Amino acid sequence: MRGRLSAVFGVLTLLSLTPVCLAESPDWGAYNDVLKEFVSPGEKNGVPVNLVDYQGLSKSKPFEQVVKQIRTFDLARLQTREERLAFYINAYNILTIQLIIDHWPVDSIRDIGNLLRGPWDQVVLTTSSTELTLDNIEHDIIRSYDEPLIHFAVNCASVSCPDLRREAYQADKLDAQLMDQFRGIFQQKGKGALIDDETLRVTKLFRWYAGDFEADGDVETFIRTRLPELEFSDIKPNLDYDWSLNGITR
Repeated sequence: MRGRLSAVFGVLTLLSLTPVCLAESPDWGAYNDVLKEFVSPGEKNGVPVNLVDYQGLSKSKPFEQVVKQIRTFDLARLQTREERLAFYINAYNILTIQLIIDHWPVDSIRDIGNLLRGPWDQVVLTTSSTELTLDNIEHDIIRSYDEPLIHFAVNCASVSCPDLRREAYQADKLDAQLMDQFRGIFQQKGKGALIDDETLRVTKLFRWYAGDFEADGDVETFIRTRLPELEFSDIKPNLDYDWSLNGITR
């Protein structure tokens, strides 16, 4: 009996000394501080929008560290769906800001690049096995999780794009944050939704990514299911899309 106990104790001791690779998300504290300092509610071209101080961010050492954190984080540490999805949404938004800074000054993200390689084709993240563009991050990674609400979280640095959220996306509250973004854009008249007589006119995101909203049948069903309080008889995804930069005008 004493020998068996000794053996068990030995195994437990060995396990206690063996390093365990635990799931781990980045510490988003610095990114939260940056967002609160350099992103603020405002209006541009008559549309409500969270305005970004790109010039201020270009001189911000904390933002430099946030970008470095994204580019050096060990992706193997991300274990859950929520951890990975939150990481890549934050990465997309952070690296979009950096892209604007790298090409400053610009009036629109679409001014970056050329006919052969536009803004979403620029390499923004290099991993151990590949180089990623913003298009890769959004379409090949983020959209692969089959969560249509991500279209209201990724920010394309434009007035009509869903707002850059003033807090980092986090695995433990990701679902609530995505739903809050979805509800938020419907509260921004002329940007996310507009009632014209009994017709609900909505952002063209619902046209461009219509297939992503088909889990419930179609776009109309998707919206009615999540926002039953909306009253409309018809729906058209035809609101004008303003590609002007969501930046503070100095």
